[in-house]
Amino acid sequence: MKTKNLIITSLLAVFLFSCTNGDTEKIISTPAIKENANSIYLDDLSEIYNNALPAIVAIRIDTFMGPSGSGSGFIWDDKGRIATNSHVVREAAAFLDSDIIVAFHDGYEFKANLIAHDIYSDLAILEVEYPDFYEYKPLSLGDSSMVNVGNQAIAIGNPFGENFTLTSGIISAIGRARPDLETNFLIGSVIQHDASINPGNSGGPLFNSNGEVIGINAQIASRSGSSSGIGFAIPINTAKRVIPSLITKKYYEHSLLGIGATEKLTYERKKQLEIEDQVLGIEVTYVDPDG
Repeated sequence: MKTKNLIITSLLAVFLFSCTNGDTEKIISTPAIKENANSIYLDDLSEIYNNALPAIVAIRIDTFMGPSGSGSGFIWDDKGRIATNSHVVREAAAFLDSDIIVAFHDGYEFKANLIAHDIYSDLAILEVEYPDFYEYKPLSLGDSSMVNVGNQAIAIGNPFGENFTLTSGIISAIGRARPDLETNFLIGSVIQHDASINPGNSGGPLFNSNGEVIGINAQIASRSGSSSGIGFAIPINTAKRVIPSLITKKYYEHSLLGIGATEKLTYERKKQLEIEDQVLGIEVTYVDPDG
């Protein structure tokens, strides 16, 4: 293991969001809750929405040339810091006269400063210049290791500039690996869901049915550039590791094996290498000399 940047080529196509614009179910309460052995499913999401709304922001980047991008974010901690995606705000660092503006649902807008961002996890943390009178409260963070396929997925963000939009669906898959949109370094344990997310949702929270943040929306897979029902969120447990380091050290140190490899051994490749069918694994295609 070592700590250095390693680019691992990925053939997956992605779209980033930072643009401008089983048991038998039974109803047990109001709002209707469908309960099974593993989780709950809410028919009415208004309580989750209303509780979360004060802690969610629309983010835009203002430069001397005009708006440079937009996205979403949410209050991370009791200091009022805002968590979002690296790709939403990192362009701000490239412009000397740029401002990061965060807008709340109550109409207030404040300037924010980029504390640090990490390309390889696509995460960033902002410090907000709050006036003394403004009160804020962070969202409740969940445990993404407890997420299961079929659980409810609830997204709130700012798709196409339509601020504070709620959509919902289910968790479609867990344990995905997705490239970071900059270097093709693979982010692991990514959550796939079918809650509709579009350009502008990046950096916004993905909730479970308890109203806890389980992921940070980051990507979609789409031929059109808009939602096709395949969205990806960085697991909140990854953010819990990365963001505290960004706050204290201004960087996060990734541990890597120092190899490049195929995603898996295919049937055809096993035949070429004369490997028995029952063998599962990957084919190492590159080893870093210092790995």
